Amino acid sequence: MREVELPDLEPGQIRLRTRVSLISTGTEGIIYSGGFAPGTHWDRWFSYPSRPGYSLVGEVSDVGPDVTGDLRPGDRVVALLGHASHHVADASVCTRVPDDVSDEDAAWFALAKVAFVGVEASQARLGSSAVVVGAGPIGQMTVRWLAALGAADIVMVHRGSGPRLELARAGGATAVLQQDLANGLSGIAAPATVLDCTGNPDVLTHALAAVADRGRVVIVGDVGDPSQQRLSSDLIVRGLTVVGAHGRHLLGRREHDIRRLFFSLVASGRFAGMCGLVTHKFAPRNGAEAYALLDADRSATMGVIFDWQ
Repeated sequence: MREVELPDLEPGQIRLRTRVSLISTGTEGIIYSGGFAPGTHWDRWFSYPSRPGYSLVGEVSDVGPDVTGDLRPGDRVVALLGHASHHVADASVCTRVPDDVSDEDAAWFALAKVAFVGVEASQARLGSSAVVVGAGPIGQMTVRWLAALGAADIVMVHRGSGPRLELARAGGATAVLQQDLANGLSGIAAPATVLDCTGNPDVLTHALAAVADRGRVVIVGDVGDPSQQRLSSDLIVRGLTVVGAHGRHLLGRREHDIRRLFFSLVASGRFAGMCGLVTHKFAPRNGAEAYALLDADRSATMGVIFDWQ
């Protein structure tokens, strides 16, 4: 941890005191371990020392001149800001959190957005079928968007621990399979869509084999070395579509709209199964312990939060 001086407020800026920040265990784990190949987008975006984090809930402590909208001191907001006790940020990047949404639930807003981009890219609709591969944080958010959308069949495939599958079931998965996708879908009909939320390069080939003819495979999990992903003859022989989804595809005014939609669904209970998603809390001074845990056994975690209060 480092102490830094915050700049004075400029027009249109606010000062925030952080309440909680959620670790993006996939992205920050890759950065922490240096698990990305030279020349990739990861290599262009990150250098060391890194200042990680992008899912923060804060309280407005002061507003600068020309701040428009409804932000006032005392309001809770979310923003794509790093793990730090305080921030000075443009008011335009912050979205107010409703009173009926807790800090812990609100902290999922950024990962929920990533999953939303994936579900939108999948073209899933009311009554459709989808397989979600990987029951980590992004997979959990993906299941919940599909359920809120009204997908009829939502199958979670995960080769790891049972608790993650139970969280997926609580979030709306209609079936769960504790197995490797390489072993097929065990009697499940081929879905119209497979969403790969793993970040594992080996999954793409198996997803192509599992999806229905003329189906759609969406790569949501960002792979540290994309050159390790392999296409198969299924792509051309069965007329499949492969599309990539990334949080950067959704920015600007619509990003605020999706955050508000997420908060509305959480508050109404339609974004189901939020209870239990946060499995670990750390004081910021114990940050090294948090990242060491993720490096040693990320599968033992789900939501990992820094509590700045």
